[in-house]
Order: sequence, then structure tokens, then C-alpha cells
Amino acid sequence: MGADFLERAAPTFQKCWDEGRLELVNKDLLTRLPASSSRSFAANLSARGVLKKGDKTTVEKVGNALVASLGHRELARCESAPAELVESINANCGMVQGEVDEVHELAGIVEISICLSKPE
Repeated sequence: MGADFLERAAPTFQKCWDEGRLELVNKDLLTRLPASSSRSFAANLSARGVLKKGDKTTVEKVGNALVASLGHRELARCESAPAELVESINANCGMVQGEVDEVHELAGIVEISICLSKPE
């Protein structure tokens, strides 16, 4: 029974697998791309030696400034952020997650990128 069953069943299993593989290579499988863009800004470091490349921070709008913090500790502040960036963060309840791109210790500046959703 075992060998006969395998000989009869094997071609149908292969055929089923091939059809599934063809569906995976169709170009319309994942046509909806995420609607988001990444923006970065430079901020003055408040606490030196705390941030390093790749760290995740919370970026929030405080007045007209953007403040990068970790918990309740302010790590960096940008007083002159682009108006478009401030408006986008304000539309997102005034808070987004940021990631540190570069830290310039001597200049006391950090570059932070944030991911914003595009309006549809």
C-alpha cells in the first residue's frame, strides 16, 4: 500500500506546489506599498555621551521646538525644525518615534530620522 500510494499521489502534490509557486511570482501580489516617508533633522545635544547611532528616541513637539527624549529625560532639542516637519508631527498627536542616524560629539549635534505617514 505504501509504495503504490506514493506513486499515485506524487504527481498531484508536485502539480499543486507548482501552481502555488506561480502565484508567488505574480507582480500584483504585493501592489500596496506602505505610505510613509522618512525625514531627518539636526538637533542640539542636551546630554553628551548618552545617544549613539541606532538608538530609538521619542520625538515630540514642545511649543515650536522638537524634543528628542528617552523616558522623561530630554536628550536633544531642535528649535529651528522645518515647518512641514513640525506640522506632520503635530498631525500625529504631537509625538513620533525617531532613530539616531549620526552623533557629532564635537559639534554637540545629533541627526535623528523619523518616519511619517503620507496623507492619502
